Amino acid sequence: MSTKRVPRVLPPKKKAGRTKGGRNVFKDGQARYLQVARDLKRRIADGTYAVGARLPTELELCEQFDISRFTARAAVRMLSSAGLVMRRQRVGTVVVATPDDARYNHDAASLRDLLQYAQDTELRLLYVGKTLLSKAQARDFGTKAGEEWTYAIGMRHEAKTDGHGDRPFCLTRLYLNPVLKGIETRLRERKSAVYALIERDYKIPIERVEQDFQGIVRDADDAANLGTTAGAPALRIVRRYYSDDGRLLELADNVHPSDRFTYHMQLRK
Repeated sequence: MSTKRVPRVLPPKKKAGRTKGGRNVFKDGQARYLQVARDLKRRIADGTYAVGARLPTELELCEQFDISRFTARAAVRMLSSAGLVMRRQRVGTVVVATPDDARYNHDAASLRDLLQYAQDTELRLLYVGKTLLSKAQARDFGTKAGEEWTYAIGMRHEAKTDGHGDRPFCLTRLYLNPVLKGIETRLRERKSAVYALIERDYKIPIERVEQDFQGIVRDADDAANLGTTAGAPALRIVRRYYSDDGRLLELADNVHPSDRFTYHMQLRK
């Protein structure tokens, strides 16, 4: 007695990096807009899009990279933040600098913009350890002198750079509350912003961020780490991240060389 073999029908494979109504949101584990921004940055560096040239429109980028308009817009936003392009009326998006000459532009109009900045840039840690707070630090942190906090030093770069213009535009010193037990190990392994790590792994939402701005001159240590000249002007930004019960969870002390960073804030009545 013979039986007829019924062919096995498999469900169609989902194409990697696609979601409902969108194209190539992720590819090879990396956000697609970062890949497109990196490719465009490389073309600016090699002269394909020279200074003064117009970048392809959003629609042209969609067709060229097979991406959605949302992804194209995010990629161009990355180039704009990096100081490489600028939007001009009746002209379009124009290349205004090469990677080696650009300065990072940070636009902030809301807490969401500030937190997005931490996601769109890359903090490369050089040291992770512990530190005992001085009396002055304890007063500033709202705690007691001698308390042991996690301490880290790192350099902030444009996210996923490819070697072109890979100068750090910020030196960061991080202080993290001892309530975040074991965070030093997570810092070394992290692939996201530190505030996102706190919210995800410790289930403590960041409710409020405070910022202090101060014009300073770079000391010898900071200048050496940044590859700049000691005594040159810099912008110091201290950010404090608080939980909903008013507890300081993270303090980031940032030093930006004046020729590599611009902070732009728009306030509306």
